[in-house]
Amino acid sequence: MFYEGDVEKILKASYHISNMNVKQSNESFKHELLYTLNQHLGYHHMLFWEMSNNELKTPILFNIEVHTINEYLHLYKNFDPLHPQNIDTQHAIQLLNNNKAMCLQKQSHYKEVFLRENCYEDEMALYLKVDNRHVAVIGFLRKIGEKLFNEKDVLMLVYLKRNIENMYALHLLSQPSILFEMTAREREVLNFVSKGLKNVEIAQQLIVSENTIKKHLQNLYRKFQVTNRTQLLAKCLKYMDHVECREY
Repeated sequence: MFYEGDVEKILKASYHISNMNVKQSNESFKHELLYTLNQHLGYHHMLFWEMSNNELKTPILFNIEVHTINEYLHLYKNFDPLHPQNIDTQHAIQLLNNNKAMCLQKQSHYKEVFLRENCYEDEMALYLKVDNRHVAVIGFLRKIGEKLFNEKDVLMLVYLKRNIENMYALHLLSQPSILFEMTAREREVLNFVSKGLKNVEIAQQLIVSENTIKKHLQNLYRKFQVTNRTQLLAKCLKYMDHVECREY
């Protein structure tokens, strides 16, 4: 099934993945991984979702429009046969046309309405496991007119899956745990604190009470194990490459 050139592509992709910087920021790591799959395997439209309890978090996109994903999340994810809530098996690599879990009516609606209206024709999903639990999924899309995903695509990803999982696991271990403990609102508050705003000014920016800001700050003090703003900002600098305190 493989040509000589296909083996070379897989080897080059594997080499690049194995030499990725696992200590780079979460977003940069995902971008580099998707770029590698694009450069060596020729996948042009991809997205990297992190997972928690079968729910997908905000993805990193590669040649996919933001409005397409917003439409997916608000209207069509329940029709997607490859969404983690809908897949019928635990196969790591799922092809849209091979999934039988969802009724044909829903599948047809998803393909004919959502995919085709956004100029896509096919999709594939690679589920990643760390410590024997699903932690992420890489989605692949093909535009109308491009060839459909097939067993050759599956085999190519099979050879790379363990390598991707190992590097992603090392990447997660290298990230400060504080990254995964902060809420989106706490990140916003931290951003304003780094710009020198007072509590009352932050409250005005976020349209909340000053007491709410104080509570968010107390939570940040606890998570960073500090007692005041000066210590918070000093500690924040330690995670500058990851948290990006100055701008989000």
